Amino acid sequence: MDLRKISGQIEAKLSKIFSEELTSGLAAREDSRAFGAMVEKKIADNWKQVCSDLGHVPLERPGRRSIFDFAFQSEGKIIGIDVKTKDLDSTRYSDGGICAVGNLLKFLANDGGMFLLAEFGHNKLSDQREKRDIVYIRVVPFISLPHNAYRIENLGTGQVRLNYTVNQVWDEIDWSRDITNFYDVFMELAIQHYRRVSRDALNRIAALEAFKKNGYKDFSFNRR
Repeated sequence: MDLRKISGQIEAKLSKIFSEELTSGLAAREDSRAFGAMVEKKIADNWKQVCSDLGHVPLERPGRRSIFDFAFQSEGKIIGIDVKTKDLDSTRYSDGGICAVGNLLKFLANDGGMFLLAEFGHNKLSDQREKRDIVYIRVVPFISLPHNAYRIENLGTGQVRLNYTVNQVWDEIDWSRDITNFYDVFMELAIQHYRRVSRDALNRIAALEAFKKNGYKDFSFNRR
């Protein structure tokens, strides 16, 4: 399956759906989640047509626990798409959160799925405070991002996040990378993360034991 071709086709369809917003703006919402919800709503309204035009079978929108927002079936494979809206205002924080490590691996390995990111870069129109301009739309396979784009943080059982936006690393996308090569990179990152977490956990247990031994006085997680 040619994920580069599929990504390009999806990107072209999304660009067509949002062609007006790429030139005249979309109603602004100060809450980034609300703005993202508006983008998702417009995609949802057109999703069946997009899949039909491209010869794919649209799937029902998944629940909140899924790692993707939209999905279709093609050549017997489920392809999930995570829609991310990126406020290009440098003063606005964006954590690059994707999904839990376990959920990602279950989808890729157990379900044999393919995972795409659809990133919408947006900012406020200079002459219309109530509107936002969608500056770009990028669609890319998650496994094709450069190695230094991935990171894992200790949220729950480990959260996959990105150090950069898709647009920032667009020229470094490895379109030819296969799933095995991705696993080689990602497994090393995940193993290092969990080793670090386990050391931190042991240090915290020691700090709690010392706190108890000291009559519950002078607590600090900095104890070694």
